[in-house]
Amino acid sequence: MCLVLGLQGSMPVYAENNGQKDTEIATAIEQLVKDTMESEKIPGAAVVVVKEGKTVYKQSFGYSDIQKQERITSDSLFEIGSNSKAFTALAIHQLVEQKRLSLDDPVQSFIPWFTVTYKGQPETILIKHLLYHTSGFPFKSIGSIPISSSEQAIEETVRALNHTELVRKPGTEYEYATFNYDILGYIIEKVTGESYEQYVQQQIIAKLGLTHTFLKAQAPEWDLASGHKVSFFSQKVYDAPDYRGNTPAGYVVSNLNDMERWLQIQLGVETSAFHTELVRASHLPDRSVAPAADGSSYASGWMIYQDGGGEISHGGNNPAFSSYVVFRPEEKLGAVVLTNTNSLNAFVIAEGAVNLVQGKEVPKVVSDTNLKADRLASISLVILGILVVILGGAILQILVQFFRGERKLASNAGRICFASFIAFVLMGSVLTAALYYLPDVFFMGLPWHFIEVWLPITIFYAMYALVASLALFNVYITLLRLFPKSKETSMTSIVIQGLISGFGNALIIFMINLALTSTNKFHASIFLYFLLGILLYIVGEKMMRSRLIVITNEVVYEKRMELIRKIFRTPYQKYETIDNGQIYAGLNNDTETISTFANSVVVALTSAVTLVFCFIYLGSLDLYGFLFCLAVIFVAVGLYTLAGRFANKVWEETRDIQNVFFSYITDMIGGFKELYLTQAQRKEFEEHMERSCADYREKKSAGQFKFVNVYLIGELLFVVVIGTVAFLFPILFPSLQKEMLVSYVFVFLYMTGPVHGILNAVPELIRIKISWQRLNALLDSLSVETRREVESLAEWKTQDFETFSTEQVQFRYKNNEGEEFSVGPLDFSCRKGETVFIVGGNGSGKSTFAKLITGLYEQDEGEFFMNGQKVNADQRCEFFSAIFSDFYLFEKMYGIDYQAKQKEVSQYLEVLRIADKVEVDQTGTFSTTKLSTGQRKRLALMLSLVRDRPIFLFDEWAADQDPEYRQFFYESLLPEMKRQGKCVIAITHDDRYFHLADQVVKMESGRIISQQTFAHA
Repeated sequence: MCLVLGLQGSMPVYAENNGQKDTEIATAIEQLVKDTMESEKIPGAAVVVVKEGKTVYKQSFGYSDIQKQERITSDSLFEIGSNSKAFTALAIHQLVEQKRLSLDDPVQSFIPWFTVTYKGQPETILIKHLLYHTSGFPFKSIGSIPISSSEQAIEETVRALNHTELVRKPGTEYEYATFNYDILGYIIEKVTGESYEQYVQQQIIAKLGLTHTFLKAQAPEWDLASGHKVSFFSQKVYDAPDYRGNTPAGYVVSNLNDMERWLQIQLGVETSAFHTELVRASHLPDRSVAPAADGSSYASGWMIYQDGGGEISHGGNNPAFSSYVVFRPEEKLGAVVLTNTNSLNAFVIAEGAVNLVQGKEVPKVVSDTNLKADRLASISLVILGILVVILGGAILQILVQFFRGERKLASNAGRICFASFIAFVLMGSVLTAALYYLPDVFFMGLPWHFIEVWLPITIFYAMYALVASLALFNVYITLLRLFPKSKETSMTSIVIQGLISGFGNALIIFMINLALTSTNKFHASIFLYFLLGILLYIVGEKMMRSRLIVITNEVVYEKRMELIRKIFRTPYQKYETIDNGQIYAGLNNDTETISTFANSVVVALTSAVTLVFCFIYLGSLDLYGFLFCLAVIFVAVGLYTLAGRFANKVWEETRDIQNVFFSYITDMIGGFKELYLTQAQRKEFEEHMERSCADYREKKSAGQFKFVNVYLIGELLFVVVIGTVAFLFPILFPSLQKEMLVSYVFVFLYMTGPVHGILNAVPELIRIKISWQRLNALLDSLSVETRREVESLAEWKTQDFETFSTEQVQFRYKNNEGEEFSVGPLDFSCRKGETVFIVGGNGSGKSTFAKLITGLYEQDEGEFFMNGQKVNADQRCEFFSAIFSDFYLFEKMYGIDYQAKQKEVSQYLEVLRIADKVEVDQTGTFSTTKLSTGQRKRLALMLSLVRDRPIFLFDEWAADQDPEYRQFFYESLLPEMKRQGKCVIAITHDDRYFHLADQVVKMESGRIISQQTFAHA
């Protein structure tokens, strides 16, 4: 807000002949300045435009000190940066005119100790090579200029680059290197015997009549505008270090009034004590080498362009100031812009003002390096700061859990510490190499101390945060392994590994884009960062996938075991009401669906992080373009969310159909022989299964079709975004350069992969969500009622069983149609060594009675007694060994110590006449259970006999036996059990053997209607 308000500075000065056209031009210039200052965060500026000896426009804007709210005026002093070179060049031409030196003189003639080499061989640099930037010194030599405020600073600067290896042979090619003019400044000192500052101030600046222009060391501080540097998205006052040794190249200080006079002198419309011929000589370009990439040729502190009648210009940038001077000698037109921050867009204002006077288009705003670097670093700092906080909290949590005893020290702690140390060293080495080569990739090979001065400090804060986050991550992983916790399901490491993987993925595309948009030469440092991106992506992906696989499979295992435990603890009455399809789907389909969570989350998380970093990169290129693209992405996400809601509903119905389908499978397997026998039954059942499959197909397809439509819309939106960038961005955002548009399109094309990854992961995640909810719903339903923990029966050994009885026991059962069936009240008793037959017709309540006394059902009223003491259902189960008519035979003798009872098992197999049919291996597993029903019942009887419970219950056991073995059962096996002291309760219809029982209990309509007792000798 302060910056916007400060754009209104002193009143503008227009031409005296202030017609409507001049007013329109002035208004346009003013709007250009304000727009550029606002968009590029320039705190203060001074602008003057002259034409044919008159001031067309002159105004100051903004603040000299943004914190103190001091305004810029036409008297405010600015560092003019590299526009200082023109003053040094005039001094050289003056000395040439005085024949005190020649442009063809070697540097060594004046500085004998100064030597340079090219390809290892000594080379000679001439003064003209320095003047025209053809010396062979590289641009990055500016990074070697030392910070110094001593009076010998210029000599110190020259000595700092003594013995330099040149990048090309002197005089063969142009490359701008500010250091060239520092050498010229030192030569001026050697030739004149005066300090550079004294000579130029008296012999150049004074003779030009510039009364408020100084070398920085002599400039009055009270008039000097405060320099600014961007930090955390805003300009801050910045006091840059003193580079006094760079004064000849960049540290002349002047104000708008003097720079206006300087401009008029360059145009030849104002005179001074200085020779006009020397000024004109400074405008003569060096045509001995090829022009620069922008078509310009360098003169003496000026760039010469062949544009119409010719244009002469030069920019100047210091760590906290910038300037731009442009003039067209033929039209007598020129402009000067001074700003108190390092901005490339002083050029836009100056060139734009000249173009507006000429009726031409204004140049596009240049993407400012400082703003872009600060934006990228600040966003990265926020992300890394959050990461540091998360990691710090996670580390603290592990330590707290360790002290609480929730975590234990690993047995291989020494090996873990050693591996972590190696990982830390490797990580440190990679990080050191990455930081070492960072300037080569992003900052033209300039050294870190130069970057610290010239670029936003947020870059360093972001790097410190990066180092801290990586160090904390290593500590976190070490502690996680050093103090393991059973069933570790923390997602912190996965999120961080996802960030690493996504950053590596994004770094790959950034480096490819940087390599394509730089030069055709091979960049080793860019290639190394490309390899680093691949390494980060692979390592992060590997660690994240591995961790997610462990966590996901652990979750699936826990859920399965939780469901299994809940099922086993569910009362039998409750279990009977659960559809088998629900259990099959829960234990199989739902858990399997959840097991795909790892892959889906890895793809989604890596893609999301990659997109975030891509968006950060796009935002650093152009904020408004980024916001536009982000809006389109949000539209696509919104549509996908709506589709997800519809699909969620449809797939919920699909999941219900799965339950039904599993029920059909149960019926098909259990009733296959019945279906096989009856064609009509089989055909109708098959039609129902087909209908269920068709419903599943249609519902699932409906959900997928919904996503297909939205997927295509998302694809189309992405294509629209790319098309918008290519065709409309040049209109919507004219400041965007072509290279930036190419970068946008390139990055967006790369982003299609991560976008597809997220879009494809969404349907899978919805299915996982549905399975998770259904599994939890099943678990919740099983949690409503649970079996009571079996109370200790230590005081009752089963061998001590004497009597079992019921007292007014009643049980009511209501089916799904609401029909109620009740059993009782029942009064029944039996004792050790007694055989009881339960008889009655179908529907008389015999099976329900059997389930009640064995503990499968809990009575509604009445009590059960064992040896005269009350017992509940779970306690009754411990006394009974039952074979129901719908019994199930397991393939293994679970719960029986087979090794201890091996002889007994073999004996019973012989007695039951199935030893030749079934064998039992060392683990207690049967060789087969595919036997006749009668034989399977005999095998079940063997298990009951081996378990040796005090009470046996047989439900129509003899019904499937042949007559001979049925007789053997009643006349031999039952009496033998009786002799062993067993109480045998048998549900039977074999009335010919009723006389063998001690009791015959007859039931009808759920009640005991008679109890007949037989006395046996």
